[in-house]
Amino acid sequence: MDYYKSDIISITYEEELKLVRTRWKGFANSDEYRAVLDVYLQVVQEKEVVRWIGDNTNAKAIRPADQEYTALEWAPRFARAGSLKKMAVIVASDIFNKMAVENIIQRSSDTVPFNTHFFDNQEDSFAWVMAG
Repeated sequence: MDYYKSDIISITYEEELKLVRTRWKGFANSDEYRAVLDVYLQVVQEKEVVRWIGDNTNAKAIRPADQEYTALEWAPRFARAGSLKKMAVIVASDIFNKMAVENIIQRSSDTVPFNTHFFDNQEDSFAWVMAG
């Protein structure tokens, strides 16, 4: 089911799989980016989310201040908010987004209790989140 849609992202929730899928569509300014992070928090609080596939293929750069906010302030709240076990990230074609996401995950790894892996396609990411 569609959970949230905008010009920059679509978020769906598949209840039977306890799976959230996100698909970024381009650049988000700071306000848009942080608003989407609030929606991420909302979905894990409202729904039983065990698996997450974040498709960053078309995502663009994340500003340094937003990277800092995500790693230090948002990630600990997100980690405590739900029952997420696995997050698959489909890597962006944009090198600046790819580096930003890797930076965020590395900096927040101490506070995030779920497994995160990087993929370059939907099929492999889906197989991994559904395994085990």
